Amino acid sequence: MNNDIDRTLSRKEYGLSTLKGLIGAIPFAGTFLNEVAFEARSRIKQERVNRFIEEFSEYVKSITESEKDLNLLNVENVGDVFEEIIISVSRTSAHHKIDVFKKILFEQLKSSHNETDEVMRFINITNNISGVQFKILSTFGSLSDNVLKYRIQILEMEEEREKITNEINTMHMEYNSKQMNTLKERLKSIPKLIRKKKIALQSGTINPNSHRTFNIKRSIYITEVQDLIAKGLLFDFAIRTSLIKPYEAFGITKLGRSYLHYINDV
Repeated sequence: MNNDIDRTLSRKEYGLSTLKGLIGAIPFAGTFLNEVAFEARSRIKQERVNRFIEEFSEYVKSITESEKDLNLLNVENVGDVFEEIIISVSRTSAHHKIDVFKKILFEQLKSSHNETDEVMRFINITNNISGVQFKILSTFGSLSDNVLKYRIQILEMEEEREKITNEINTMHMEYNSKQMNTLKERLKSIPKLIRKKKIALQSGTINPNSHRTFNIKRSIYITEVQDLIAKGLLFDFAIRTSLIKPYEAFGITKLGRSYLHYINDV
């Protein structure tokens, strides 16, 4: 058992020393870290940063196979991102944010690109969404745009069925029989298409449009979703069609997908 403890400590010490080396190689990082984190007035903020540094070192060690991989990390390209993340970490105790920050920082260390605007945007998003909002956004992101449109498509086909029925009823049977046959064929196919989409919706294990999925009150759910819409991460389908009332069905924006794609792929 002592050997296991020794090995655990050795790995931790290796991870910490590796991270210290990386930080030391970042221009001005050591001075910044002392000023912003380790010499911060708030003991809580200091402890948060210390804990993040330890956790990040373990994270780096867990996903790099060798010291050679660590040597390939781009410490020159992480200065601004590192500063922003350390400041963010000192201000939060939310686990979902800490996990995202670790991923973002490591991805930036691996990146060969010098442009950080998009990364800063993702850090800002992480700072400004709550744990509940993160769950809601992630749940929407787990479904394709096509599946999220099913409910709207069903309403559109039901409206189309009604229009075709009315059109057929007002047409003379002998008039334009070819057009009549086309309408009848379409009318015949609609129920099957509707049924197929309804089955797909019912067979799904999650429904991001329901507050029950997240075990919260509907009023809270709507408030959280409204905030995600204001942040440009979700949208209300009601702005695209009059077939549905506001706050009944939502979709995820390109920015929302880009954010989830980035943090889930790093």
